[in-house]
Amino acid sequence: MRFVLMVLCLLSCVPVPAAENLLFNGDFEMPAPVSPPPGWVMWGANQWKVPANYTRDAGNAHAGQASFRIHHPADSRGYVVSSPDHPVTIEANTAYTLTFWAKASRNVQATVGFDAYQSLKPLAGFSTPATFNFDVGSEWKQYTFRIEEGLEFFATAGRYLLLRLHATRDNSAEVTLWVDDMVLTGAARPDSAVRLFDENALPHEPVHHGLKPADRWELVVDAGKTIRPAQRMTAGISFHRVAGWTGFPFDKSGKYTLTPRLEEAIADLKLPMTRFYGVGHESFSVEDSIDKVVSFCTKIGIPLENVVLELEEQSANRKLEPAEWARAARHCQTRGYALRYWEVGNEIYSQMFNQPKPMGQAFNTPDDYIAHVQAVSTAIKAVVPKAQIGLSIEPRNLKWGNYVLRRAAGAYDFVVPHLYAFGRIEKHSFETTALCENFTRLEMASRLNALIKAYNPGRDVYIYDTEWGSLSSGATGNPPESVNRNGNIFGTMHRAVRMIYYVREAPLRGASSWEMFTKLRSPGCSILAGEAPEKRFLIYWLYYYFNRHIGSQVVQMEGTSPWYTPPADEETNPKAEQRGGPLAPALVTLSEDGRTLYVIAANSSWDRSLPCTMKLANFTARSAKGITLSQADADSPALLDKKEDAIGNLEVRVNGDTVTFTLPGHSIGFITIE
Repeated sequence: MRFVLMVLCLLSCVPVPAAENLLFNGDFEMPAPVSPPPGWVMWGANQWKVPANYTRDAGNAHAGQASFRIHHPADSRGYVVSSPDHPVTIEANTAYTLTFWAKASRNVQATVGFDAYQSLKPLAGFSTPATFNFDVGSEWKQYTFRIEEGLEFFATAGRYLLLRLHATRDNSAEVTLWVDDMVLTGAARPDSAVRLFDENALPHEPVHHGLKPADRWELVVDAGKTIRPAQRMTAGISFHRVAGWTGFPFDKSGKYTLTPRLEEAIADLKLPMTRFYGVGHESFSVEDSIDKVVSFCTKIGIPLENVVLELEEQSANRKLEPAEWARAARHCQTRGYALRYWEVGNEIYSQMFNQPKPMGQAFNTPDDYIAHVQAVSTAIKAVVPKAQIGLSIEPRNLKWGNYVLRRAAGAYDFVVPHLYAFGRIEKHSFETTALCENFTRLEMASRLNALIKAYNPGRDVYIYDTEWGSLSSGATGNPPESVNRNGNIFGTMHRAVRMIYYVREAPLRGASSWEMFTKLRSPGCSILAGEAPEKRFLIYWLYYYFNRHIGSQVVQMEGTSPWYTPPADEETNPKAEQRGGPLAPALVTLSEDGRTLYVIAANSSWDRSLPCTMKLANFTARSAKGITLSQADADSPALLDKKEDAIGNLEVRVNGDTVTFTLPGHSIGFITIE
């Protein structure tokens, strides 16, 4: 026995070899005749590449002789990246752990990022597997971050890994950050570890444009061949809350606040669906709140079976117990309400957002949300077995998107991704905003459908989005709601193009864009404002005419259109095949009785009028009429003084089986052919 103990003691005293440090010069001990130290390079705009700000500091070290000093002057944007000459080659099924020590000249939040590239010479195929913000003070402190291939990122998205360091998240702050003893190690993940489906490896439908590139805009329409039912459910508009910040349609006390004129204005939109959130977070009971939704939607003609209810706090800082969700479902069942869609949480991943107020505090991890969805789904379906349960995800984030889809599978019936476009609307061209930002989101929806199918085999699970639109921040960082272009012809054309594809190609089962009521100071996403009850925002008229020009069936449409490909500095999608598309997307639908063809077309060129020749088959046209929606200036106000400021007549000619018209630049055409 003593011999055994001695052997065990000797074995335990054998030093375990340290894991290999994958970083070159991570301890910064290598002499540095130049700055930055070996293994690191300055990154970003040339104006911020100041070598004196990135030095080996022999007077400040956590261990050894030196550390890495990163100085961030006030109102600058400089940062460093581990050198592409010494990359980490990404291995599949590998977990990477980064540890380091850091301190700063003042309390600050710094950032370390993991960036992946398909190629380093030249740099290409960029993606960001993970970015971590960390609080630094005046004393040395150790930090550890871990990312896993197959969980946070995929080796297919990038072959090489580089690290990125920012001394502060606040570009206005002057601060110095010291970093030392950086060690990056890799270890195989266990076979039992969760591995996600790689959406890049799943087959998915490419964005179908319906047209081919050519100099001329020519449409060939066969009314005798229908493709599918028109997806009318994607032309909805979301309300904020029952008693939201605008005081409409109810105020905080529960009083109904809409005038007959505003009621009529909403009814005139002929909305096929809508969504309310925070329904269980009002000053009155959830039952009273639901009753108010029902009475209001009945007044304005939105079918209750198409209305989505989300009960929890809009900022996802507080969740409701499953029993409260079940109570709401039971109330609907008892009252005979046809409500069936229950969206569990609003943007539950919002702790990722850079906001002055806390958000998303109810769900610290995706697993917290997954457990909540499973419990809520079980509670509601015990009351109403055919209820439809909605899952809130962020499709751009593997943990809050892909991972949630996998782990919550079986508990949800529809997926809510909020496919906003966050482009640079005050810097990008009109064409890129209208077309390429949409092609990116349509590609995202297609890949999301493939993931949903992979994780839910044999089940009918679909996308029913409850918020979308152009949500670009301003050039100076002002919030999207205040950016006029999000709501004027820029953002309105963006919505028109998106809905043309949504209705024609049906990648979503339903969608409602953001939002019905705002205030005059928030023109970016506005439809109506109580402060100006007789005026309408431009987006209002888009929906007014769009929903009047959707027939019952999508008919076969082929032809050509001039093409748009964005310049390299406006690229919004790394997929080469999705960079461009037709300048003039079009939707052609047939009325239920077969007597009327409806055409919606969007000329997304800012300055080019496009003549169109449309050949008809299996349809005898006797007359045609059209209108256009447009604005003269790129910065025209989103709020119109009068309808005629944006709506005009479009001359449409019929000659036998040929219909012709010319659609001016940056205008949307609505045509009725009988």
